[in-house]
Amino acid sequence: MAMPSKHPRIAVTADPELGDALARVRAATGTREADATLLRRLAVEGAEAELEAGRNRRVAAEALFEAMDSEQFDLDLEAVDRLNAPPSA
Repeated sequence: MAMPSKHPRIAVTADPELGDALARVRAATGTREADATLLRRLAVEGAEAELEAGRNRRVAAEALFEAMDSEQFDLDLEAVDRLNAPPSA
């Protein structure tokens, strides 16, 4: 019996949460892809989006630290502490 792909398959439980997520994507995009095709595409695109988000966070943190190191960023730590302090009783 021939398999449609030479790659191994993975099992994903089609629970209500996954069904709702796929339905939301279909409603938003109008896609008519089969569940497995849509799930694969979302996994691949989602992985790239997550990696890009991580890169963007690192770039933002580096820019913030650079601004702080070059004294372009005036941060009043005492004011931050006051804002984060629990309300007085």
